Amino acid sequence: MNADPLHVHGQPATTSRRGLVIGLAMGVPIIAYGIRGVLIDASDTHPGELARWVVGVAVVHDALLAPIALVTAWGLSRVVPAFAWPAVRAGLLTTVVLCLVAWPLLRGYGQDPSIPSLLSRDYGTGLAAALGAVWLTVAVWAAIARQRS
Repeated sequence: MNADPLHVHGQPATTSRRGLVIGLAMGVPIIAYGIRGVLIDASDTHPGELARWVVGVAVVHDALLAPIALVTAWGLSRVVPAFAWPAVRAGLLTTVVLCLVAWPLLRGYGQDPSIPSLLSRDYGTGLAAALGAVWLTVAVWAAIARQRS
């Protein structure tokens, strides 16, 4: 085993102790502030229900979403040429984030018939246009990477 904590498997570590300390110094007070707000406004935030939801999301992510993402990435990395892989990986990540953000709008969550201007756009077309722009960018990026290689 390598005794040097700055190197893992012969490669430089990606996280420095300084970065960890800075992250903790900034993150812990923000988390504490959020928890304080949840507890102070407990009648509105329902801390028990919120805790169940947060734990449930973490379990679903770790048990379902992360393995699906890993298997998908592994499979695609075998098919996609090496020069295009960074662009495709960025495109996949962007696609997933856009779809997650658009999901409530596409489903119409929060829609109120008494307020016709609420959720009044064609969110499906907007998502398709955004995804088209993402994958056009991926194609251009991959083409440039191919020429450079």
